[in-house]
Amino acid sequence: MILLTFRDLSYRIVRFVVVTLLGAVVFSLLFVMTGLVEQFNQEPYLATVAMGASAWVLPEGVSGPFTATPSLPADSVAATDADRVAPVVVARSSLVDGSLSEEIVLIGHEPDGLGAPPVSDGRGVSGAGEAVVDDTVDVSIGDDVEVGGQTFTVVGRSSDTTILAGIPFVFVSTSEAQDLVFRSGDVISAVLVDGQVRSVPDGTVAIPVDDVAQDTLNPLDGAIASIDLVRALLWVVAAIIIGAVVYLSALERQRDFAVLKAVGVSNRQLLGSLAVQAVLVALVSVALAAVIQMFLAPAFPLVVRVPARAFWQLPVFAVVMALVAGAAGMRRVARSDPALAFAGAGG
Repeated sequence: MILLTFRDLSYRIVRFVVVTLLGAVVFSLLFVMTGLVEQFNQEPYLATVAMGASAWVLPEGVSGPFTATPSLPADSVAATDADRVAPVVVARSSLVDGSLSEEIVLIGHEPDGLGAPPVSDGRGVSGAGEAVVDDTVDVSIGDDVEVGGQTFTVVGRSSDTTILAGIPFVFVSTSEAQDLVFRSGDVISAVLVDGQVRSVPDGTVAIPVDDVAQDTLNPLDGAIASIDLVRALLWVVAAIIIGAVVYLSALERQRDFAVLKAVGVSNRQLLGSLAVQAVLVALVSVALAAVIQMFLAPAFPLVVRVPARAFWQLPVFAVVMALVAGAAGMRRVARSDPALAFAGAGG
């Protein structure tokens, strides 16, 4: 029966190729959508962990530094008792480089202290007029850029330092960020702490970094739900494609199946033949999609982070979906009448 199945596929090779390519397009979009959801979920955790703190000291009632505009007296740093303490300034701003204008999150930090970014190229901020920019921004080391109307020289680039679906971080010194955001050196946004936190100033609360990341993720709930809906619709489209080809195969081979039944081939073997076709289409489509997504993902304006688990989950789900989608065709085969084998050409 396996040989007969492959002979049938070779006889209908054009249909097999077309359906496989259509399935591959759908599955490649599923790979990309899965990668976008993964990026949305991982982005705030990667960005906050990259700053080196285990918690943020914020005013009571403020859920996070990226979804509000917190402010604290600069002397809150000295009033915080923890293993490591550093001030930080956080504010939404814009970066201008010639014709490029991009929304950013400005981070004011102490050089080589908490809040300093992991530099993937160049070096960190060491003095006034210097900036480290996330590597998703189209600027090079040595470029002069304007942030909040002030000129900075890019001395380094960081990775995985974006928030809120791709808004990049730009790191400058604390004092310059204070001048840009608060016009005063007596105000900061929050206090970064690491290690054991023994006490914080009155009217403040230490929020773990995971809670800060989750708070940043909350505004993206609608976007993630929308992508999940698109993913569900893509699975429906894939099921329709594979289910249709299996059903057509069952219709076209109805007399063949009747002959096979008449000579003693069991329903289980015939159903297995159709199931192999459905599974083969699904697996070849997923394999092609895994290649296509490597060329498709870089074209997206957002980072697409396809998780490793997707490369085994999608084939497994595709096989299950193919078997369910092909059920109608398999049911028709199971009900075929062996007497049809002896009917005339018009029977």
